Amino acid sequence: MWLAWFRTAVFYLFFYGPFTIFWAIFAGLTSWMLPKRWRYPYIILTWSWFSLYAARWVLGIRWQVVGREHLPQQPVVIAANHQSAWETFFLQTLINPQSQVIKKSLLKIPFFGWTYGLLKPIAIDRTNPKSAMVQVVEQGKRVLTDGHHVLIFPEGTRRHPDELGKFSKGAATLAQKANVPLLPVSLDAGRVWPASLWQPKRAGVITVTLHPTMASTSGDALAVTQQLQATIHRSLHGDQGTLDADVTASPSSALQQEAFGN
Repeated sequence: MWLAWFRTAVFYLFFYGPFTIFWAIFAGLTSWMLPKRWRYPYIILTWSWFSLYAARWVLGIRWQVVGREHLPQQPVVIAANHQSAWETFFLQTLINPQSQVIKKSLLKIPFFGWTYGLLKPIAIDRTNPKSAMVQVVEQGKRVLTDGHHVLIFPEGTRRHPDELGKFSKGAATLAQKANVPLLPVSLDAGRVWPASLWQPKRAGVITVTLHPTMASTSGDALAVTQQLQATIHRSLHGDQGTLDADVTASPSSALQQEAFGN
């Protein structure tokens, strides 16, 4: 256990933390010169790849991807379970370009928020759930029309690896309104990268599974969300594990996802 704590401290103090601050400042000062279509790979992919490989070589966290044949050839709404911060940067490298739904206040964080705002993420005010849902649909449709994917974590917050939280209808609703497929993604990152910042990261292999895309028009948003949740639950737990079977229709719950797992 002491080795895991040591690796975690080295990762945060000498790699992840310093590089995030440095890159947010440097990219923020230089990316304005680039066309909008180049900003995503310059800002996000550079940061994501560095973080991913720092985690691999310092923490010993590796990964395998199942179902690469399901990588989308057209814009989709990506719906993934959420266990850690790891998937928020890994999925950027696997399926791109993409936009995430974030809370608007994150854009006010010095350097990080200012630079991330250059990418025009789907930033919503969660204090007004009804307005937030309208923002997600309107901005999400524009993002998808521009050829970018949209990533949503339907659970809304990170969960323990043995649990699958209640799914919101946000992903299904956006997919239906934009008339694009849903891509279910299941992953078990929480086994090696716990949700809590105060738990050490452990060496191991994360499995990321891309499932066949789902037609968002195959039923109402509730039915599609239930099918989505069942697909991810079977992949992670089979008939085991804890599953919140009720799907919430609350817009505020639908919009709990945050950038980079914060």
